[in-house]
Amino acid sequence: MVAASPIEPLDAGTVRDRLIRAAEAEIVESGINSLHMESVAARAGVSRATAFRQLGNVSELLVQVALLRARRHTAAVAILMATKVGALSKIQAMLAYTTRELSADPAIEALIAQWSASIHHPLVHQVAVDVATPPLREGQASGEIRTDLEIDELVDFLVEQTYLAAQDVDRSEAAVQRRFRHVVLPVLAAAHGSPGERLALTREAVEAVATTIDALTALADHLGRGLQPTTELKPRQPAEYERTS
Repeated sequence: MVAASPIEPLDAGTVRDRLIRAAEAEIVESGINSLHMESVAARAGVSRATAFRQLGNVSELLVQVALLRARRHTAAVAILMATKVGALSKIQAMLAYTTRELSADPAIEALIAQWSASIHHPLVHQVAVDVATPPLREGQASGEIRTDLEIDELVDFLVEQTYLAAQDVDRSEAAVQRRFRHVVLPVLAAAHGSPGERLALTREAVEAVATTIDALTALADHLGRGLQPTTELKPRQPAEYERTS
């Protein structure tokens, strides 16, 4: 299981950083509805006026906490995508991970709940760009992903689909795969590619075959080491055949 990065110490970084981590601690302890600038300022060791001057309001503070937590997942997503073959398989893995992990995070769940505003937040967009651009560019270079749209447009589409998948009642792996095949893939795939469902299934089959080959190779190597004869095997003599017949 790929895990997100650990939380930084509360007293590390600038006043702004301390406020954001203090707000994160408040959310973890008391929930999103109990988030108030006064308590956050007190936990961070600054005045209420300083807190408002640094972050403006509670809504912006919530966005910053969600972004802090989301950034901790970017390394985990990158590690996960590195295990996949092909740009579209990487994007599918990214969608599955973000749907499962981010929707379980209270700060990010609150950000998703107000997605009509937060989806266009420049920092939300930048985090998404940092994660999604490498596989998108890889896919454009390999001919898997269309090139008639800008990367930013494709990233915005993926963010929108992540939000929708995270808000769905059914967030199972099967539901995410259906969304990828029937909604995401037809939009991303290059025009000359195979139909969405068939292409996705083909890629899954390629990965499954590669995994099976690796497993069989490892098994053969293990058996080869474990079944080395310890004594010389000699052919049975004719008399021995007669006794056993």
